[in-house]
Amino acid sequence: MAEISVIVPVYNVEKYLKQCLDSIVNQTFKDIEIICVNDGSTDSSRTILEEYAKKDSRIKIIDKENGGLSSARNAGIKKAKGNFISFIDSDDWVDITMFEKLYKNITELNTDISICAVNLYDEEKQEINSKDKYFNLGFFDKTFDNRAFSYLDTKPFIMDVCVMAWNKLYRKSLLDKTGTIFPEGLIWEDGPFFFSIFFKTQRVSLVRDLLYYYRINRQGSIIQNGGIKFLDIIDVVNLMLKSLSQTPVFDDIKYEFYRRKADDIIYRYELINLKLKNKFSKKFKRESLLLDENIFNFAVVNEKYPITYKNISAIKHKTNIIHFYWRKFVIRFMYKVMQVLYTEENIYYFKFWDLKFRLKKRANLYDVWYENDRIYVVLFMKIKFSFKFEYSKLEKK
Repeated sequence: MAEISVIVPVYNVEKYLKQCLDSIVNQTFKDIEIICVNDGSTDSSRTILEEYAKKDSRIKIIDKENGGLSSARNAGIKKAKGNFISFIDSDDWVDITMFEKLYKNITELNTDISICAVNLYDEEKQEINSKDKYFNLGFFDKTFDNRAFSYLDTKPFIMDVCVMAWNKLYRKSLLDKTGTIFPEGLIWEDGPFFFSIFFKTQRVSLVRDLLYYYRINRQGSIIQNGGIKFLDIIDVVNLMLKSLSQTPVFDDIKYEFYRRKADDIIYRYELINLKLKNKFSKKFKRESLLLDENIFNFAVVNEKYPITYKNISAIKHKTNIIHFYWRKFVIRFMYKVMQVLYTEENIYYFKFWDLKFRLKKRANLYDVWYENDRIYVVLFMKIKFSFKFEYSKLEKK
């Protein structure tokens, strides 16, 4: 029996599958079984799996009808024999030392979950980004190194703990004891799975090495198509909220959860096909727990996060689409101007996307300055106007 079961869901990834499998079969930690779940692929993915299985007896192929990522992962969990389980998506790849380092970490510290840092690989730009704090474990300070911790220790940044299933090694006995599986039929399933298991253990540890390569902006990804599955975000948020509500930290962080997950819903509403927006709005109004007055005081929501509150209301009441998108354009622009880099006596320096620009304060021909959440403009010392720019609130986003 192998020590680690590596579960690889496979669906129409012929372009990426070999790179993924090569990174697994060449691991420095050899005591693994590789469970490849062919989820009804219609391209050459199944043939590629056969080629690799002939060369490496550790590879086991499970064939099933297409049921989605959660269904494939759950099928792999049922067949797993190892003492530990890991998941790797078949369009990603991993460092060859990943399992050696995660196994050493989880066994030496006697933890139930070990988490590693992640590189983002942009398929369109063909660039690797390792600077995203959510993925590189940047929200964990040095006090988390070389020790076991629980979700209670992460309360100040619990919404910034990476929920993805695949940059982790799990003790299988914890999954068996808790009965934790992925919610089938949904996309964005990682959040509910991770919240469910994260809140049921007191022993988690981390490895700061960047060991997983997550491919983003992949052509043909379901996340990019704006289809009917975008409605799943409502169910996913409900499941995460139910898990979080059963913890002692819920009252302290529920409004931060509201803001973050409401923004996720707003983003999906923006991207979904226009003909599906009415269906999205109806489902949201009918089923979303974010609208439950027994859980949230909406006066508090409006006070803390007025922009989020207005946009959620727009979805709930199906605000005129043109008005909605105009407001979103303005808000997105404001969100991009997120950081005042520094100030001089007469100049404010801002960052906008990857560019830097400056606002002159009290110049001769024109004045532009930022003060008390407004930007003031005076042109040729005659034309005067100002507009609200709540930078102090944007800093909290």
